[in-house]
Amino acid sequence: MNPSSVRTRNRQRTIMVDGPHPIDIHVGARIRAQRIVCGLTQSDLAKRVGISFQSVQKYEQGENRVSASRLYEFAEALGVAPQHFFDGLDGGKANGAMSDADIGDSELQRHLLAVMAIEDERLRRLVIQLLHVLSELGGAKTGRGQVATY
Repeated sequence: MNPSSVRTRNRQRTIMVDGPHPIDIHVGARIRAQRIVCGLTQSDLAKRVGISFQSVQKYEQGENRVSASRLYEFAEALGVAPQHFFDGLDGGKANGAMSDADIGDSELQRHLLAVMAIEDERLRRLVIQLLHVLSELGGAKTGRGQVATY
């Protein structure tokens, strides 16, 4: 067997060569989706977690891997269980969570952007609260397996 082919087979995955790992992309997308649902900007989330907004961007894009402690801080800042960021990896919609397809869906993104475009912060928060109430009435579950309460 050729030594270079052995090295190729045994080499570790790198972001430079292979791009971000699919799980890092999924976790980052879930962080972004939850941040938007909470009505926070990247800067708002960065302040809550104690990092720069550029770091939030990199986490959301999957460019930086999220450590366990940082994931816990994101969960606390966004009001979800750390498991929330892994929901949907098995292809199902565990606990009513959004799947990758839902997160990437252009219609969903348009709706989220429309809500975030409401300039009056009080009105925007009321719309988000209404969505939470409607979600609860529809039987939505939190990442902790309890009915959502907001």
